[in-house]
Amino acid sequence: MRSDALANREALLDAARKVFGSRSCGVALAAVAEEAGTGIATLYRHFPTRDDLVRSVVLDLAERFVAIEARYDAELSVEPERAWRALVHELAALRPGALLPELFELFAKEGVPEYARQVVARVNESQDRLIERARAAGLVRDGIDGVAFQVGLAAVTRPLSEVPGHVCAGAESWLVDVYLRGLRPDADRP
Repeated sequence: MRSDALANREALLDAARKVFGSRSCGVALAAVAEEAGTGIATLYRHFPTRDDLVRSVVLDLAERFVAIEARYDAELSVEPERAWRALVHELAALRPGALLPELFELFAKEGVPEYARQVVARVNESQDRLIERARAAGLVRDGIDGVAFQVGLAAVTRPLSEVPGHVCAGAESWLVDVYLRGLRPDADRP
């Protein structure tokens, strides 16, 4: 794929994540093209149907999760606390809490496609492995698995509101830090 075509595809995927997460997966695809700074014909060249775009967004998000987790895998044994914090903050930066509820709503209506089941299993497997390593380092309490971790991460990365960013500057990072403290085994102590 040519570099300009690849750049357009990436811009469309980024725009779709943003638009789907802030509006819905049923939004007019012209809004995605506009957000990406491309024309609708460019969108359809890359993603002939809405389902193709949704599928690509799901697969791209999963690939990003797994790639981030793979980057921190080795570091968890060397500097577990720093690596775990950096890993969770980087995953949170993908803002899964904005997009996942919209995908769940879409799949509740249309049924969960097989590719989505496979993606969820792959991401959960990766997260289960890292969570076990973080648990062994004393950073995660018993009873937390990939699904529970993902639900918590989605909760703390939900869009706060339409409040201007300067009013809530730093709130997302602070919420992720609170979430990390809540995962710790000693979090139950007063």
